[in-house]
Amino acid sequence: MTDKQPKTTYHLHRRGTKTRWLWLPSLMFGDGVAVSVLVLTMVMLRRMGLDTADTALAIALLSIPVMLRPLFEMVVTHFWGTTKVWILSTQFISALSLAAVAFTLHTSSWLLGTVCFMPFFVCSSVFYNIALHRFYIDTSQGAHLSQGVHLSQVHQQNPTPQQDTMVRWCDGEMVTLHSSTPQHHNTTTLHSQKSCGFLTMALLFGCGVMMMIAGNMEVVTRNIRYSWSLVFYIMAGVELFLWLWHTIFLPGGTHGYAKPKPTMGLHRGEFRISLRRMLKRKDDITALTFFILFLLPETLLALTAPLFLIAKPHNGGLGLSPQEFAFTQGTIAVIAIALGYTLGGKAIKKHGLRRWLLPSALLLAVPGAALLFLSYNTAAPLSIVAASLAAGHAALGFALSMVKQVVVRFTRNMPDNTLRHAIARTLIATPFVIVGSLASLMLTIADYQRIFQLATELAVVPLIVSVFYLYLTRRQPQAE
Repeated sequence: MTDKQPKTTYHLHRRGTKTRWLWLPSLMFGDGVAVSVLVLTMVMLRRMGLDTADTALAIALLSIPVMLRPLFEMVVTHFWGTTKVWILSTQFISALSLAAVAFTLHTSSWLLGTVCFMPFFVCSSVFYNIALHRFYIDTSQGAHLSQGVHLSQVHQQNPTPQQDTMVRWCDGEMVTLHSSTPQHHNTTTLHSQKSCGFLTMALLFGCGVMMMIAGNMEVVTRNIRYSWSLVFYIMAGVELFLWLWHTIFLPGGTHGYAKPKPTMGLHRGEFRISLRRMLKRKDDITALTFFILFLLPETLLALTAPLFLIAKPHNGGLGLSPQEFAFTQGTIAVIAIALGYTLGGKAIKKHGLRRWLLPSALLLAVPGAALLFLSYNTAAPLSIVAASLAAGHAALGFALSMVKQVVVRFTRNMPDNTLRHAIARTLIATPFVIVGSLASLMLTIADYQRIFQLATELAVVPLIVSVFYLYLTRRQPQAE
């Protein structure tokens, strides 16, 4: 470290609780809207007459931008401007995209309009998620350094007696942070505990309330196009309201509200170096393999399960109406996956990851088994359908908490943890896109029973992956 390196000094935002609660819930709510819109789009395409295989393929292709998260992270890193502009611009683009889709639903070119405008919504949602976690959400991993220098080394070279002064590397330059308020760990704990609740509220609103409105409007108006056009106009209005709210209350500036995140590996020429370094470490290779294969059974169910619920009984489905889908998949299942995720987090906190990883791998057989049971009992009452979906999604939520903890281990105490987080999320999403595309082909040659049976049998894959992960990382501490 030389004296010629640029040094930037700035003051962190005051972290008042009342001020933070003016925009934190709305930010997390906006983050959950993207998933809700994709589910609404899937049901809308089926209600508009698109066949099952083409619907699955369309949703899988719309999810491709999620695979490009490292590239989007680089774009955010190299953009010079205020942090607030990312939130506002992406939400405004999302509102325009949804309004355009709603407008085209009245015309004969509704499918072309959906295919043209929905990619803008998905891309803006990925940028929104990146900006949210980069600039407004603190991580629990403390201060890290890009450029391969650990924070402790910086303190050794630049000792400071003040406890409220921190030195770290961010965006390629040394940054000294002077906080006017003490740094407490409860801010990060608050964000991690409440974010799941806000995302659940967004999913309940989009997949539950809006789906219910669409179904009721179909009954009242006897016009499917008008009903779903109204729903997408409402979702566009929600995005526009959030845009106006954040324009007024969201803090901006050239530096984010959250603590600066390291950007090593996100600059030109650094990505290959960081990736090559990951592929040389045994623990990193193990984690990368875990991200790809652990959720393999769920990748086959992500698109086929909702289509199975709304498919007609003579096509092997349950034939649920939009209202029944909103109650089972949009309400009961969402609450169940949130409860499972919360219980998994508490289990990890109490006993550690290593004790619960194998049980969570076994639980990944429950979603496929529950859907397989329903495929053999298509005339089951709605209460049985809701209970089966609740059991499967609770098991999935518990397993997702384990995946989250593995991501934390993979990125913790690393100078390129932002890039690692992006790579982890990309590898988790890639099988969903690839297998989802293959599922569209499978739906043309196999029935739902065979697909769900295959998904149940594939539950042995996460079990094997978990055994290898625990064996190859056995030297790491169990307590988190």
